[in-house]
Order: sequence, then structure tokens, then C-alpha cells
Amino acid sequence: MNLFDHLSEYADSDYYPFHMPGHKRNSECGLPEGVYRYDITEIEGFDNLHSPETIIKDAEQRAAKLYDSEETYFLVNGSTAGILSAISAIAERIGKVAERSSNWKREDWHGNRRLIIARNCHKAVYHAAFLNHMDLYYVYPEIYEDFDVARAIKANDIESTIKKIISEEKVDAKMAGRLIAGVVITSPTYEGITSDVSGIAEMVHGYGIPLIVDQAHGAHFGIHPKFPENAVREKADLVIHSVHKTLPAPTQTALLHKNGILVDSESVRKYLRIYQSSSPSYILMAGIDRAVQVMEQEGYQRLDRIMDMRDAFLKRVENCQYIRICPFTEPGKLVISVKGSSMTGQMLHNLLLEKYHLQMEMAAGSYVIAILSMMDEEEGFNRLSTALLEIDREILRKHKEGKNKFETELEGFSGELEGVREEKLFSFFTIRPKVEIGIWEAYTSINREIELVDADGRIAADFINLYPPGIPLLVPGEAIDQQTITIVKHYLQNGYTVQGIRGNRIKVIRA
Repeated sequence: MNLFDHLSEYADSDYYPFHMPGHKRNSECGLPEGVYRYDITEIEGFDNLHSPETIIKDAEQRAAKLYDSEETYFLVNGSTAGILSAISAIAERIGKVAERSSNWKREDWHGNRRLIIARNCHKAVYHAAFLNHMDLYYVYPEIYEDFDVARAIKANDIESTIKKIISEEKVDAKMAGRLIAGVVITSPTYEGITSDVSGIAEMVHGYGIPLIVDQAHGAHFGIHPKFPENAVREKADLVIHSVHKTLPAPTQTALLHKNGILVDSESVRKYLRIYQSSSPSYILMAGIDRAVQVMEQEGYQRLDRIMDMRDAFLKRVENCQYIRICPFTEPGKLVISVKGSSMTGQMLHNLLLEKYHLQMEMAAGSYVIAILSMMDEEEGFNRLSTALLEIDREILRKHKEGKNKFETELEGFSGELEGVREEKLFSFFTIRPKVEIGIWEAYTSINREIELVDADGRIAADFINLYPPGIPLLVPGEAIDQQTITIVKHYLQNGYTVQGIRGNRIKVIRA
């Protein structure tokens, strides 16, 4: 019996709730009947997420079996809680490694907390580094220039960074595991680009360094041969899966998998207790358990069906002249590019939303992203292909008329979009800001807000990022230059959501 079955049995019983939550499972709360029916707290017989022994433990073990993980933990505070816990655990590991050495000193607990990360990691990785006073070393991905999409992270680039740290400290390679807390990569990326996790894991393990993989967008991996393998089977030490992103589960649900001997299990559990709610939602936990069950019983067949519908969709849109589908992504993503046309990604996003009632996952400079899951229907693929074919024909017509701006004259489109400007829409990694101050010092510094146009030469005191995807354009402690200002202004002017900018003002460290 899974967790949801237990909740259903309890909901049908005559037990009266003299306990939290305050809605008391009463339909008179104002929301539709049944919304609160399964919402309980840690009462007798329902186990405890922070010390599971019975039904929650069984549910976590089912998930571990599905992904071939040694240990799996339910996350009700999203992948963010998993990332914070994972990085905190490896930061603590450095202190424990130092303590076992013959020349250990108390300050070693807080020293040498170096973290190597892919620069396209989610902002939660940076927040974890901040909370743990870590020094960040970046590995930048190369770019697929035709699509403005970041390529995979290479093992050689990570190893070069490891060797650089070893060289700076003038120590033997055997000491790398004492100098570097860990390596963090994102695979797949928001756009669906996967890295060679197994190759990276083998390399970093040779130095005694653990690997964390933010695989939030890959909870469906490892089930169907046309999809990539999951990072657990590829020997990553800690893997985070956002169950809600690609599986049939409620928003805010995720999993953290722990494997191998480089990371201490008790440290992981300790930080999960810190970063997760002490009153976890049973609806969310039941949602995770149910999604695991769907994957076990129906995952292969459902993903197979999605592949058939995806292939038919690609066939329908292959003759578009200005709209292209990026061919390098894992099958669960559609990166729909308008690069080289007179549209921006935001304009395409708005047009699909307003005229065709198709809500994309996100808009970037020259593309939009659609997320596919095993619960998609053929209707959605048909509507999207019809819309893209119509939009492509309209772009072609405008170009044939010699116009250099895409104007929203399609019948029924209620919005009015501004024509694309002359400036280039940059990819995330066009610039590589210089790190002037560590993230802890910068993010806790005395700061003030100034006009963005006056920020040249100053040091950022806050994160600047588009959301989604939540990858920082600027990190606290990085230098702001005129090129960065131009890029941020361009995103603002073209209707993108830029976090960290308020009324064209930016936080900088007070000089």
C-alpha cells in the first residue's frame, strides 16, 4: 500500500482531527470539496519525514529502487532544499577530512571550502555556496552559436580547474580532496543539454572529490532507451531530481539521492532537517510516491508514446524557414528558435500565449522552451505545430515585403509587441564578469542602489538573473562593466523578467 492509499483510508474513516492543520479536512473552508481531504500532519501511524521508519521510509525505498540509488530522500521544499543540503554536506565534509589529518587545526573547519561549479548552475547553488562561505571556481560551457544554447560541461575543463587549484596551493594531486569540497554541474540544463556525467564522475573521483548533479529536469531519465541515463547510475555522489518538473507530481516535490562513500549520510540528513519544513505536506509526499508508482508501472509506455508524438510534431514543422527546433536536446525539451528572423524569443512567447493560448515554459533571447512529459496529449502537439507553421509563414511574408520588423498583425492577436531593436540578444555566457570579492563578503556588504546606467566599474551586491531559468548574469562580488549593462538593459527593454533590478536600479557595494 502506498502513501496515498494510507491517506485515502484515513480520510474515509471516522477519526476526528483534534490536531493540525486548521482546516480540519472540512469542505466549508471555501476551496472545492476534497482539496483538504488528504492533508494531515504527523499523526499516529503516518511516520515522520525527518526520521522515517514505516510508510515514508517504504516510499523513499521505492524511489531509491526505481533510480538504483543507495539512499533516496523525499523533498517537499523543492530541488532547492536538495541543493542546499547537498552542498552543505560536502562543505562539512572538508572540515571532517581536515580533522582526520595529522596537522589539523580548528580553523580548517572553515578554510579551504572551494567549490567548482558550472557557471550555468541554478541560483540555489550560489545561495548554498554563500551560506557555507565557499570560494567559487567557475567552469564555463561553450555555446551552440546557431541556437544561443550552452553546450555540455567537459570533464577536461573541470580537471583543468582542479589542477589550477592544486598548482596554486603547491600540493600533490592526492591532496585535491582536502582542498576542494566538490564539483556541481547541471545535467540536463534548462534547455535539455546533457553532460557526460559518468566521465566527469570517474575523473573527479580519481581526485577524491564528490560530484553533485542538479538533474532537476531529468527525473524521467533512465526509464526509456531513447532518453539519457539518470545520474545516479552514472555514479554521481549526490543527485537532485525535481519530480514535479517532468513527472506527474505536485509543484514543490523533489528527490535527493546519495551514493558512495565520499559524502556522509548523516550530514545529508542533518541538513535536510535544517532546510526542510518541520511540518511536511502529506499531499506532496503522497504525490511523490504516486509519481514513482506511475514511472514504475507506466513510464516506459508513456514515454514511448511521447516519442511518437514528438517525432510526428518534428515532421510537421521541419519545413519552417525561420522557426527551428534545436536538435541537440534530450527528448523531453523543445527549444524553439527564431534566431535569424525578425522576432525575439519573448515576442514568440507572447504571441503563442495571446493568440494561440499556448503557455511556454520560458523565453530566452532567441528561443522559447516547451517542456514535454509523459502526461502530454496529442492535442497539444497539434496546436503547437499549427501555431508555429502560421507564425513562420507570417515572418516569411514580412521578409518578402522587405520589412525588418515583425509586427503583430495576425488576426485575433490582442497584444501589441514592440519591434525588435538593432542590438543583439546575447546568450547567457557572452560575458564572463571578473570576480572582485568573494560571494559571502559581497552579499553581506553595505550596499546602495544606483541607476543601472551609472553602474560601470562598480561591484554587484545582489544577483541579477532572468527568471526562468534562474542562472545568474551577475553574482554578488562580480564587476559590472558597460557590456553587462547593455545586456541587462536589452533584456529589460524587450520584456524579459530580470530579477535583482528594481526600477532600473541595481544594488552595488558601497564604495
